[in-house]
Amino acid sequence: MIELKNVTKSYPNGVHALNRVSLAIEDGEFIYIIGPTGSGKSTIIKILNGEEVPDSGLVLVDGVDVGSLKHRKVPYYRRNIGCVFQDYRLLPTLTVQENIAFALEVLGISKKEIRSRVDEVLELVDLKNKARAYPNELSGGQQQRVTIGRAIANNPKLLIADEPTGNLDPEKSLEIIALLEKINQLGTTVLMVTHDIVLVEKFKKRTVTLDQGYVVKDSKKGGYISL
Repeated sequence: MIELKNVTKSYPNGVHALNRVSLAIEDGEFIYIIGPTGSGKSTIIKILNGEEVPDSGLVLVDGVDVGSLKHRKVPYYRRNIGCVFQDYRLLPTLTVQENIAFALEVLGISKKEIRSRVDEVLELVDLKNKARAYPNELSGGQQQRVTIGRAIANNPKLLIADEPTGNLDPEKSLEIIALLEKINQLGTTVLMVTHDIVLVEKFKKRTVTLDQGYVVKDSKKGGYISL
C-alpha cells in the first residue's frame, strides 16, 4: 500500500526533516507513527498526501509515485486518501450530515448516492441522532467523529489520522481509537500519528518511532519503544 525508499526532505531554514527514511506499510495495516516534536512525523504526512515533495527517494502509495505527481493531478490522487486532524476543520454553517455530504458533492456524485452513503457513514460513526446538529452543538468527541466520517465518506484506501485525540479527554480518546479500529477492520489502511503513549500501549499496533528524521525503531508487535 505504502512504500518509502530512502526518502529525504529538508527545508529552506536548514531543518533536515527526513533522512533516508525507508518504510513499507501493507494493505489493511493499522500503524502508529510516534516520536518527539520535530522528528519528522508531520513531514511524512505532508509527503503522503502530496502537500510536500521529497528531495530524494521514492514514495509509492497504492502504486502511485507521489513525488512525481504533476500539481494538477494531486487533487485526484487525494481522493483515495482520507485525512483527520486534531482541530476538526468542520464547516461551521453546515450540519453534521451536510459536512459529510460535502466531501462527496465536490466529486460530482449523484444526490441519491450521496444520501445513501451519508446514512451509512452516520451509522458507522454513531451520529445518526446528530445528523441535523451543527458543529458548535457537539462535544469535541462528536466533532472528531464527524471529521472521521467526512474523511471516509469516499471509501478511501488510506486514512491518515494526525493526532486525532490531541484535543480530547481520555474517555473520548478511547472512543476515537475504537472507531478507527472499526474502520480498519472494514479494509481501510490506517496510519496514525500520535504523542499519546497511553493509547499506543492500550491498543497495541505496529509502531514506528522517528527521531531527528530517522526511523529508529519499527515494532511490528505494537506498543511503545523507548528512544
